[in-house]
Amino acid sequence: MKVLNAWAAVLLSLLIFTACNEDDEEPVNTREAEGTGKASIYLTDAPVDNQEISAVFISITGVEAKGPEGWINLSNFDEPVSIDLLSYQNGESFLLTEEQIAAGTYTEVRLNLNIQENGGTTDAQGSYIQFKDGSKKVLYTPGGEQTGYKAIGGFTVPENGSASITLDFDVRKALVAAGKEDKYLLKPAIRLVANGDAGTIEGKLSGTEAFNRVVAFVYQNGAFSESEMDAPTQGNVRFANAISSSMVDQNQEFTLAYLNTGTYDVYFAMFDEQGEFLNLLGSYSNVKVGAQTKANISIKLNELL
Repeated sequence: MKVLNAWAAVLLSLLIFTACNEDDEEPVNTREAEGTGKASIYLTDAPVDNQEISAVFISITGVEAKGPEGWINLSNFDEPVSIDLLSYQNGESFLLTEEQIAAGTYTEVRLNLNIQENGGTTDAQGSYIQFKDGSKKVLYTPGGEQTGYKAIGGFTVPENGSASITLDFDVRKALVAAGKEDKYLLKPAIRLVANGDAGTIEGKLSGTEAFNRVVAFVYQNGAFSESEMDAPTQGNVRFANAISSSMVDQNQEFTLAYLNTGTYDVYFAMFDEQGEFLNLLGSYSNVKVGAQTKANISIKLNELL
């Protein structure tokens, strides 16, 4: 009987020890649910200079982000996602992915593209340019860009909250005609914007009815210099330091979206039907942009500085 009582005491102590340990541990599901938030990644673009280009398709195989735990996979798509970037301009955007990720501050997003290495096949597949005459040109990546196309900029995913991020894939700057080879390279030119910290300039420029093409370029206040209009060197563009751009449409309106809070200057340039730069029409300065707000400006051509 004493032996049985001893074993009963041992068994009881084991049960108490196990119960205490279980109480000390957090439930697995609760731990996984805490410390996360939702990240929504969007894509947008600005107009290209070459007026013969009707579409620029990029094929995305995955999305990564660099945050509190280093680089993580946001999405690995079963099939590459094909997007015509020129379809998403003037504030329009494409929702690429929404994922639940660790809460915290992130500093980079990387797009993995289905794109040919320079010197690869000439078949237009994956990422390519389409022209108005129906022809296509394959897009190549410059050497050393197989690690993905990075967009650098900070955003925070709050715990049990959400964050929307837009990647401004500025094809105007990214497309490089490789001279005599008649090739097009796509170099990284992506701007990362946290939507909650960004605003928009919407405007109307009266008096441009007689012009073929007028483009609005936005700069940080005081950042523009006359050299922005110089003929570009190989692989570069005019107005290279513009944060974004928008074509003035047939209603004489333009939209400059996804701008971080700050003060901006807008420069208006005239181009011919082929997209060749003709001259600068003037500028409108000191436009204040706040987070999640729209700055509306209405100006006449003869009022430009």
